[in-house]
Amino acid sequence: MKNKKLMIILGALALLLVGVFAFSLGDAKDNKDSKENTTNDKNSEISGDQESIVVGILQTTSHPALDAITEGARKGLSENGYVDGENAEIIFQNGQGDQNLMNTMAQTLVEDGADILIGIGTPASQAFANATDDIPIIMGAVSDPVGAGLVDSEEVPGKNITGVKDEAPVKAQLDMMLELLPEATDIGVLYSSGEDNAQAEAERAINTIEEYDLNPVTYKVSSTNEIKQTVATMTQEVDAIYLPTDNTIASAFNTVVNEANRYNVPLIPTVDSMIAQGGLATVGINQMDTGVESGRIAAEVLDGADPSDFPVYVLDRGDKLINIEQAELLEIDVPQSLLDDATIIESKN
Repeated sequence: MKNKKLMIILGALALLLVGVFAFSLGDAKDNKDSKENTTNDKNSEISGDQESIVVGILQTTSHPALDAITEGARKGLSENGYVDGENAEIIFQNGQGDQNLMNTMAQTLVEDGADILIGIGTPASQAFANATDDIPIIMGAVSDPVGAGLVDSEEVPGKNITGVKDEAPVKAQLDMMLELLPEATDIGVLYSSGEDNAQAEAERAINTIEEYDLNPVTYKVSSTNEIKQTVATMTQEVDAIYLPTDNTIASAFNTVVNEANRYNVPLIPTVDSMIAQGGLATVGINQMDTGVESGRIAAEVLDGADPSDFPVYVLDRGDKLINIEQAELLEIDVPQSLLDDATIIESKN
């Protein structure tokens, strides 16, 4: 009987110990789950607080120079903390040279809630300026921001706009041209009458050509449809053709090259990427660098800088570039001193 009572007591104690152990495990699990839930809630709160910045990019048209600036802008944003697909959403639009379409696209990006806008080229930047006075606008490669009505001054923009000015080194370009073409006297200047930046750059080039005691001969086109005939006319009247920064001309540059080559007239473009497309030589601003600077400035504005007193960044230096294949095609002797000092560019045609 005593043994039976002892067995009952021992059994009760065993059940009690098992119950305490089970309760301890359950309590530990509940504490762990509670901690995990708390951590998840905090992570959720953090994720919610760090919403993606929306960046609207509007490119004036399609051609390698502007494509490079857009690529550079993305790179500049990423290098300065704003990565597409992570903490930033980049919405890209291309106006294909149509100002009305650009105005519509700019308005759409504004209405979609973009936090910052980057205009690749003067027309795109102007479209953004017409669409908003509040959202910060970064100019990606504008040749004459004051003349285009985008800023009050380059030192103190005074509005919601700042960015990069790409100022062609015209004197350096003419110096290089004369090394290759010492007998050239009549220099054709081809540009679009519909672009503020092109007109400003053309006027600066014309004045500089006159300073060199050369004869500038100007030709204007209102659309790409006029380019072929205009270039054909130029080839009969000038020794070389100088091309200021111009989106209309750039979008039909292959046509310019084909017509100029038919009559063995060399092209001196402002844009570096045009050398590979058939230009003879230039001192060209690197378009990728222009874009990277635009992206950097956009990041600084997103970090709190005020665009109204953020000075416009001026890019006015470039590298000597020459297309040897084009020189051979045009039967132009390239001085060894120039070969030693320039970067040789291969044709992409």
